[in-house]
Amino acid sequence: MNVRTIRWVIALGIVAIVTIIVSQAFWIRKGLLINQSNFENAITVTLEQVAAKIEIAQHGKKVTSQPVIRISPHTYLVDINEPIDLNQLDYLMRSEFSNPFHKVDFIYQVYESTRDDLVFEQAITAATESGPIVYPTNLPNLTESTYYFKINFPQRPIVNSVMLFVWATSIIALAVVLAFFGYSIDVILRQQRLSKFQKNFINNLAHEFKTPISTIGISADVLLEPDIAAEPERLKGYATIIKNENLRLTGQVSKILELARLEEDELTLNLETFHVIPLVDEIIQSFTLRIEEKGGSIMTEFGTDKDVITADRVHLQNVIHTLLDNALKYNDKLPEITLTVGRDQQGLFISVADNGMGIPKEFHRKIFEKFFRVPTGDVHNVKGYGLGLNYVKIIAKAHKWNLRLDSQIKKGSIFTIIIP
Repeated sequence: MNVRTIRWVIALGIVAIVTIIVSQAFWIRKGLLINQSNFENAITVTLEQVAAKIEIAQHGKKVTSQPVIRISPHTYLVDINEPIDLNQLDYLMRSEFSNPFHKVDFIYQVYESTRDDLVFEQAITAATESGPIVYPTNLPNLTESTYYFKINFPQRPIVNSVMLFVWATSIIALAVVLAFFGYSIDVILRQQRLSKFQKNFINNLAHEFKTPISTIGISADVLLEPDIAAEPERLKGYATIIKNENLRLTGQVSKILELARLEEDELTLNLETFHVIPLVDEIIQSFTLRIEEKGGSIMTEFGTDKDVITADRVHLQNVIHTLLDNALKYNDKLPEITLTVGRDQQGLFISVADNGMGIPKEFHRKIFEKFFRVPTGDVHNVKGYGLGLNYVKIIAKAHKWNLRLDSQIKKGSIFTIIIP
C-alpha cells in the first residue's frame, strides 16, 4: 500500500468517524428534546386530571379548560380557584404521579388565591411510595377561601433509564470503533514503515552481495584461462580471493539467519559467570588494527574492579563488537572511541562513546528497530542492513539489561548497556 493510498484511507476513516460523532450528538440532543417534551406533556396532562377531579368534586363538572401554567422547567401552577380538601389533593398527587414514566420526587404547595399566601406544603418522595396509595384523613379541608396550588420538581429527570442504557451502549460502541480505527491506522503505518525498511534492507543486501559475487565471477574467469595452471602463485591468489569472498558471503547470510532466529524468540542463552574487563581487553586487541587503519584511536576506562557478571559471553562479545563497529563506520572524521566499564547506582555499565556524526533526537527511539537506518544523505555509502542495533536490543532484552543512548549531532554518540 503506497503513501497516497494510506492517506486516502486515513482521510476517509476520519470523515466517517466525524460523521458518526456528529450524528450521535444530533440524535442524543434530539432524544433529550423529545424526552423533555414528553415529560412536560405528561406532567401537564397529569395535573389537568388532578384539577378536573377537584372541580368535579366541587361542581360535578370540569370548570377550567386549561388550568396548568408552566412557570419554569421545574415548576407548574394549577390555577383552579377552588376550595381544596387537602386529603383529596394529597391522595390525587400521590396516585396520579405514581406512573413509572414520571415517578419523581416533587413538592406541592397550596396558596390562598386573593393574597397569594402559602397555606400548605408537602414533599413527596417517589422512592418511599410503594404499595397501594392510602387516602389520608388527617389533613385540613380548606373551605374558607379559594385556592390554587403549585408543583415543583427539584431534581427533574433528564432521561429515563432505558434511554441512558441505549446511549451508553452507543457511546461505548463508538469508543470501540475509535480505538479499533486508531489501532488499524497504527498497524497500517507500522507496516508501511516496515515495508520501507525492508526495501532499504533489500537494496543494501543487494549492494553487499554484488561486490563479492562480482569478485568471485572475475576470479572464476581468470581461473578458466588456459595458461593459469602455469602460474601457481597467481592461481593460488585468485583461489584465495574466491575463498575469502565466499566466507564473507557466508558470514553475511549467517548473520541474517541468526537475526531471523532471534526475531522468532528462539534465542537460547548460554549463561556463565565471568569478568567483563578481560573480555573487553580481548575485543580491543582484535579491534585496534581496524581503527588504526583509519588513523583513529581507542581508549578504555575501567572504573571498577567488581566486574563479574552472569551472561552469555558470546552474545555480549557480539554486542560490544557491533557498538564498536558502528562507532567506526558512522564517523566522518578521525575516529576517537572510548570504551568504559564502571558502576553506578543502577549497576554495572558498559559504554561505547565516539566522536562521530551523532544521531538526531527524533531517531533515538527508532534506531533500535529492525532495518532502520538514520537518513544521512551525505554518507549514503555506509554499508549495513540496519540490523546491528536491533540485535543489540534483542540481546539486552533477553538478559533484562537496559539500554541508554546519548547523542548530539556532529558531536558523537554514547551507547550504554546497564546490567542491574
